[in-house]
Amino acid sequence: MRTFSLFFILALFLGVCSCSDSDSYNADTAKSSYQPNIVEKSRMVASVKTTNTLDGRNYSWEHKFAYDVQGRIKEINSQMLHHQRVYDKINDIDHWYECHITSKANYYFKGKKLEVDYAVEKVYPEAPERNHTDSGSNYGHFNEAGVLEEFASIDFVYSATSLQRAYVDGGTFYEFVRSRGDVTGFVKYFEPADSLIKDRSNEYTYAVRKNITNFDFSAYFGYWEIEQNIIANRSPYYASYQLGAFGFLGAVSVNLPLGQKMYDGNGKPQLDSNGVHSYGYGEWKYDSAGRPAEFTDATGRKTVVTYVE
Repeated sequence: MRTFSLFFILALFLGVCSCSDSDSYNADTAKSSYQPNIVEKSRMVASVKTTNTLDGRNYSWEHKFAYDVQGRIKEINSQMLHHQRVYDKINDIDHWYECHITSKANYYFKGKKLEVDYAVEKVYPEAPERNHTDSGSNYGHFNEAGVLEEFASIDFVYSATSLQRAYVDGGTFYEFVRSRGDVTGFVKYFEPADSLIKDRSNEYTYAVRKNITNFDFSAYFGYWEIEQNIIANRSPYYASYQLGAFGFLGAVSVNLPLGQKMYDGNGKPQLDSNGVHSYGYGEWKYDSAGRPAEFTDATGRKTVVTYVE
């Protein structure tokens, strides 16, 4: 009798799970006040893969995108290669452990509400005791203009659809700086005293070439920083999902990013011969259709772009 009861409870639990909102959700017919940046199908980004080499160690971040029939992002599948530093106090040496990260995120549009579910698995081939998984859900709410007025622990303030400020739980807020429609950086403060934490207001420059895709590379590269305040998105390239890159945070940058201020290994500004903080510039390559296909930034980090067939 006890065995039967346990079986019945398990079956009931599985039955309840199978009838969740996510299981009954239909991405193609779901209504939302959010409207994606509509472009020709051939200009919708299918994937971005960024690679870099630091101190002889290779890093990579590959994100593959899937869309619903309305052109909204519905799923991101990611494969990333990372190296984690662990300091050995006894022997006074650093150990570097290779880490393989698999991530999946699903977007659910429910009128003025947005739900993003994510799951992340980290595998350390040389140190399996460090393996772990993480999953969760974040929720947001769109305003009448179809941009997020709140998401997770962040509140957003706009002028029309241009993001002006973002308030983060814990007492910090961001002000965003634009030039000719492009996000050139931000200033971060601690409230309520409005004391300056970080000034990155003129950190980035842009090419004169328009971004003809549905994807904002400046947000993906982390120029806005605000998304890194979400637990699942602690670093732009390691982010489980994207918001600014798909227009959830309002107006995207008009042109393709090109340059950035340079810093040395200790984080100090690199100065030119006149004592001015210097910029380093990257290079874009384009495919036969004129679409941005590859970008190598001033640090040598490379991003390759593919498109929906």
